[in-house]
Amino acid sequence: MSSVLVVNEIGTEREEITRVLEAEGFTVVTAGSASEATREIWGGNFLCVIISTLLTGTTHVALQSQLQQMAPEIETLIWAKNDELKALAKKVIALRDGEAAA
Repeated sequence: MSSVLVVNEIGTEREEITRVLEAEGFTVVTAGSASEATREIWGGNFLCVIISTLLTGTTHVALQSQLQQMAPEIETLIWAKNDELKALAKKVIALRDGEAAA
């Protein structure tokens, strides 16, 4: 099974993303902050990381850069509250299936 890390400070949004991805067969690990996400990267084996555009104390761009330096093999996807979850799930499925994430 493929694991996905979801980084989002808003619990309800984390839960919503988790439900959609688990329905597609993914194992989902969640992080409520950027620092929690960096700890999870060390302990997990992830297909990708989904990063919320709204983070306290950092930016999604800074976290994406940090995670790519720590684990360049892990794809990072940015998610905004107004983005469609179906489209996000399709991107993660494409990654799992070996297709481009664009």
